[in-house]
Amino acid sequence: MADDENLKVVALQPSSPEYRTVKEAFKRTVSKTVMKIERLQNVHLRRAYEVQKKNLSDKNKQEGGAGEKLLYHGTTEDNCDSIMKTGFDRRFAGQNATAYGLGTYFAVKASYSASPTYSKPAYDGTQLMFVARVLTGLYTQGHSGMKVPPPRNALQSDDRYDSVVNRWDNPSMYVVFHDNQAYPDYLITFK
Repeated sequence: MADDENLKVVALQPSSPEYRTVKEAFKRTVSKTVMKIERLQNVHLRRAYEVQKKNLSDKNKQEGGAGEKLLYHGTTEDNCDSIMKTGFDRRFAGQNATAYGLGTYFAVKASYSASPTYSKPAYDGTQLMFVARVLTGLYTQGHSGMKVPPPRNALQSDDRYDSVVNRWDNPSMYVVFHDNQAYPDYLITFK
């Protein structure tokens, strides 16, 4: 996981408040040991994310804005570098789940993403999980086969929901269909 001119990976010190905050949120639902936490600084991805955030904030200013949330996304060693360098890519939808649409999935609880199905253990038993900033905006119930969120109004097919969820009343899973709606903020290595 080498740095390049657009990406800087910063290992957080376990004594830092930032490390403790990320670890405490993770440990609320996962009992495994945190090996390290790294902050990801990708200038290009962050700029694209901020543009998308502004767009959603403007579009949804009457209904709560961009709806930024910190959510979890389990990954594999093979996919980790690609996500850090180029972001989450919905074209890979279907590798693990499509129950709520063909987008990128993010969990409210780290325990869901810590499952070996989504965070496949490496040869040494370590697993990887991203803590992502996700712009959920206005959401609705998702369904299998969705390629984009449905229109908010049948008379305005271009005004769509921003994301979909597994349960409208109490979501534990969010699905986004625009790659710039999520930014990989931290990478947690755990065992």
